[in-house]
Amino acid sequence: MNARNRFTALAGLLMLTLLVPGTVFAADKAATKDSKGNVSDRWVVWPKADHAKEFEAAVKEYVVWLKKAGDPFKWVAYQPIAGADLSYYVFRSDDHQWKDFDAEEAWHEKSNDDAEFQKLVGPHIAKASHFYAERDAAHTHFDGKPGDYRYFRAITRQLKPGSGAEVRAAIDKIHTALQSQKWPYPYILEWQTGGRDNLRVILPMKSFADMVDPTPSLPEVLVKALGADDAAATMKQFGSAAEIVDDTVGVVRPDLGTQK
Repeated sequence: MNARNRFTALAGLLMLTLLVPGTVFAADKAATKDSKGNVSDRWVVWPKADHAKEFEAAVKEYVVWLKKAGDPFKWVAYQPIAGADLSYYVFRSDDHQWKDFDAEEAWHEKSNDDAEFQKLVGPHIAKASHFYAERDAAHTHFDGKPGDYRYFRAITRQLKPGSGAEVRAAIDKIHTALQSQKWPYPYILEWQTGGRDNLRVILPMKSFADMVDPTPSLPEVLVKALGADDAAATMKQFGSAAEIVDDTVGVVRPDLGTQK
């Protein structure tokens, strides 16, 4: 099927996904000149069984409260529509510098938002996880705006112990090859902080039509840029250093995020 083929050709070899979310968001000039940061704040929240409607209603009320209370972060919500687990929600705030989290923490302590969160949303939560993510701006190709996209496919790859240098070398080689061939498809790479040493490859999509096989395919592009032997060796280098642990397609939920 087309979607699976694109995953194999792009994310499986290295490229592409969603972040995320982060919130979800290049080695291109637009990214290197971006005055915003490359760090995302990412919460993954599982509502209690049969509490989805109550959870969503509470979140909507809470994000309204956050904006009125002056939360310096803007949140985007995502819900998985394809994957092994469809029972959670993701809330991301993107494009931060690390110092921004000091301001967020100061607001958090002053606003007493914990009490409001526990009152509104807390009764409907089964569990939650919290992560930071650093977008790999040097190996990302994304010159649009996250708001232009409705779907994000996120492939999480867990790095094998001691493989960091290998996987980064392969990423650099593949990204350089794609740039040299003017690969038009957007992809975002981000490294997770918190939990295991994971790389997330994110594919932004405006519609399901964007899941069609790319033309030319990524293997064809790499062979043209590197030659058949070098392309195969580079793909093997990446594949042997990081294994796929999750593949999810998420849809943006504008009604659950910070309102304009």
